[in-house]
Amino acid sequence: MRCCMRSIRLLVASVFALIACGIFCPAGFGQVDTAAQSMQISSDQVATWVQADPRGEQNVIYIDSPLTIELGHTKISANQGVIWLTPIKGALEQDQKAEIAVLGDVKLEQAEATRMGGELYITVDVRGAIRLKADKRAVDNRSDTDLYRHANSLRPALVQVTTTQPGDWMLPLTAEVPQSQPATTQSTTRPAPPQPVSFSADRISTLHGPDGKIVITLIGNVRIFQQRIKDEALEVQADRAVLYTPLTELRQAQGGGNFATIEQAVYAAYLEGDVRIIHTPPTDRKISEQRLFANRVYYDFTTDRAVLTDAILHTLETKTQTPIIMRAHIMRQLSLGEYRGDKIQLTTSSFAIPSYSFGMNKAYIRTIDTGDPQYGTLTYYKADDLKVNLFGIPFFYFPQASGSFTEHGSMLRDIETKSSSRFGFGIVTSFGLFETLGKIPPKGTDVVYGFDYFAKRGPAFAASGKYSGGFLTETSKEPWSFDGDFKTIFVKDHGIDDLGRGRLLVKPSQEDRGRFSLEHQHYLPDDWQVQASFNYLSDRTFLPEWYENEFNTTRPLETSIYAKHQKDNEAMTFLLSGQLNHFVTTSDLLQERLEVERLPEVSYHRIGDSILGDNFTLISDNTLSGLVYKRDTSPLSAYGFRPGGGPGLPSIGFTGTTGREIARGDFRQEIDYPLSLGQFKIVPYGLLRYTAYSDSPGGSFKDRLFAAVGMRVTTAFWKVDDTVDNFLFDLHRLRHVIEPTLNVFTSTQTTDRRDLFIFDEPIDAINNISAMQIGLEQRWQTKRGGVDRWRSVDVFALNIQGNFFSNRPPNDQLAPTAFRGLFFSSLPETSVPRNSINADFTWRISDSTAVLADAQYNIDKKTLATASVGLAVQRDQRLGYFVGARYIKELNSNIITIAANYELTPKYNLTAQQSFDFGQDRSIGTSIALIRHFDRFFAAVTIRIDEVSKERSVGFNIWPEGLGLGVSSDRLHSVFGP
Repeated sequence: MRCCMRSIRLLVASVFALIACGIFCPAGFGQVDTAAQSMQISSDQVATWVQADPRGEQNVIYIDSPLTIELGHTKISANQGVIWLTPIKGALEQDQKAEIAVLGDVKLEQAEATRMGGELYITVDVRGAIRLKADKRAVDNRSDTDLYRHANSLRPALVQVTTTQPGDWMLPLTAEVPQSQPATTQSTTRPAPPQPVSFSADRISTLHGPDGKIVITLIGNVRIFQQRIKDEALEVQADRAVLYTPLTELRQAQGGGNFATIEQAVYAAYLEGDVRIIHTPPTDRKISEQRLFANRVYYDFTTDRAVLTDAILHTLETKTQTPIIMRAHIMRQLSLGEYRGDKIQLTTSSFAIPSYSFGMNKAYIRTIDTGDPQYGTLTYYKADDLKVNLFGIPFFYFPQASGSFTEHGSMLRDIETKSSSRFGFGIVTSFGLFETLGKIPPKGTDVVYGFDYFAKRGPAFAASGKYSGGFLTETSKEPWSFDGDFKTIFVKDHGIDDLGRGRLLVKPSQEDRGRFSLEHQHYLPDDWQVQASFNYLSDRTFLPEWYENEFNTTRPLETSIYAKHQKDNEAMTFLLSGQLNHFVTTSDLLQERLEVERLPEVSYHRIGDSILGDNFTLISDNTLSGLVYKRDTSPLSAYGFRPGGGPGLPSIGFTGTTGREIARGDFRQEIDYPLSLGQFKIVPYGLLRYTAYSDSPGGSFKDRLFAAVGMRVTTAFWKVDDTVDNFLFDLHRLRHVIEPTLNVFTSTQTTDRRDLFIFDEPIDAINNISAMQIGLEQRWQTKRGGVDRWRSVDVFALNIQGNFFSNRPPNDQLAPTAFRGLFFSSLPETSVPRNSINADFTWRISDSTAVLADAQYNIDKKTLATASVGLAVQRDQRLGYFVGARYIKELNSNIITIAANYELTPKYNLTAQQSFDFGQDRSIGTSIALIRHFDRFFAAVTIRIDEVSKERSVGFNIWPEGLGLGVSSDRLHSVFGP
């Protein structure tokens, strides 16, 4: 027994010796700071001013009327008060130190405890918003008043000459804490925790420490538990512990003092040996449980401050359940979720040598609940000597850095390296801008930037972003909302453009190349919508070389503003568009080498308007336009085309062009007369269209009157066969639906399209035709799913259309004559007048297997114009594949494509695609990607061969799981392909 007591006394003496030597914290005494996520101040009248302070500019709030201050779960009320607000140096921008001095009938409420007195001074680190509510507010310096002098006298002298950084806290063992009421002989100078601290161990003893206060020693299976409000709990486990109390005698905790039990008097603990601290947050807070592991710990239960050695913090992202693990040689917990440490490693891997980690010499880290489900838990970090490590090996270094981890992503989004025949070896990076600055991205906003390098081209900087928002107007309560996106890239390009497809190499006209694009739209009250765009390119071949997919698939990159008012069946629009670039910005207009500017264009539309006693339906489309051809005067060789070669057949401007602005008015009126005859729905209609031009290829005013009549007939039949029940094809009952359609149309016009300028095909290039379309749509429906899960499925679908035209334009206007013909029932005058039969077929063999096919037969040339067939299969979660063939007569193209995605193991995933053109006996393209899922990041190796553009590339891509989005940037796909 004597030996045991000697060990206990030695343990206690060692603890106090360590404290005195400053192992765990700086020596000295000072005010014990607390922390709050927000502060709200309420009063009738206040005065504010700004004054100089040794720590920086300081805001002062002077209150000479009853006031209330709310700090999280703490509420302070008094008759008067003064508050000093000082930004905390070295912390986050919004963090401020609040010094609060209140006088007269002071009342402090915290949890279930209440303290009252004549005056109170406290300091609080406010981590979030500070709100001031006052009926009267003045900007007036009142530092010469008696109230200010009295309040300022309560501030410690230390405040006037030094500053306390986050993490520089004093161990509160003997510090005098300002009291709100006089202390009795039984009271202490140390505030007790708001909730009792219960404990258990194999051996428990009590004795007096060097300062005369009672301490409790715990040895073996130590467990300490503190139940807090709203289901919040703190649990501590260790091999050995010393608990501190402010008591000098045990009777002070036995009904003779302020504490009913010894548990209520425990305010701090020192723990050794396999220390584990588990914090369970309240159920109404959307943050995860936090676990701390350490060798030695000092923990203050009144402020939730702690010092830990050889510490490991383990928490989870609430949405993705991605672990965030922090290891540190010495870690200081400033408050729950707030830490400062030395020699820190931050990662999402639980391995001893993590696959992906951030190493920091010194760091400040804070985990908070954003209150926004878009972000969930947010982890800030500010670090010195930040190293990004891969399997313990540094590959990026930042002298100073800050960032954040959320479900939204981290600073590092993606890194990819590739070797390309056109661009050489390249590295492409993506970083989150707000995360780099250590801030939460505004809701609906994201900005990504990257620094890239390509051996054959040069360095590049790229940025892209998107944003959105909205609100309700104060008066009408109508919604406003907006969204938009932008992308830009700047390249110091010393290479040669290889546009592929047998074209010549093109030397760029300048080395400084790039683009900037902005798209914005706004939804306004009263059914208005506004869109604006701005686009700039450095030169004519930059887009097809660097953004080939975009050049081949998007509309012209113009600068425009568009407004629309739409309500019910009525719409009005306004469009003003111009081309800042002096060249073509889309492949669709490369053969014309011109684009159309609209300066401006105004339109009015009414769709399905009932007239004449609800017997007729009016469809009215009206457009007034000022049109200008923006021509590219450069030869086709500037785009790499060889002499005698070209991109294809023009669709606009083929009747001639002019540099003058052309005024055009187009007025289309259609009247329908819907009626029913038994099961048949019949819609006869008449069409009248008038279009006028201020100029024409002949050099004079031209107009055209187009008149037409037509009829649409539809009906439907079906039959149900309940006897069908086939397990192999998963057929359980069969319902056959047949929907025949008939369209007849004839027209006449006063002016041929060859005598007009062609700006828009649907308006200017219409044809005087007579047509008939006969269609038959069929669906076979069955039941699938099983008992209590039956649902209707279209298992087969076969649609056939026959398009027959007479009074057609000459063949030279229908090139290529052997291609497919199309009849558009909604706009018959824009149909493609070639006699043809078109069909498409779908067979859903099961929920995971489908056969798709289509074919178009040209009757005039008696040839199959196009055809395709494909099989799409998804086999559980591991295997998916597609096999398909596409035939195009005019191109002598017969392409077979095979694509598959297979999960080799839970760690490896393989994707592959191969296309081969049997018509031209050559390979079209090959791509293979192997994706490896490591513990907390992905890595992919991609091989791509494009025989059309003569592109070869090998790439390596990595992206973190949880700490990044795991997707590549737009420019990646544009440069290296999908």
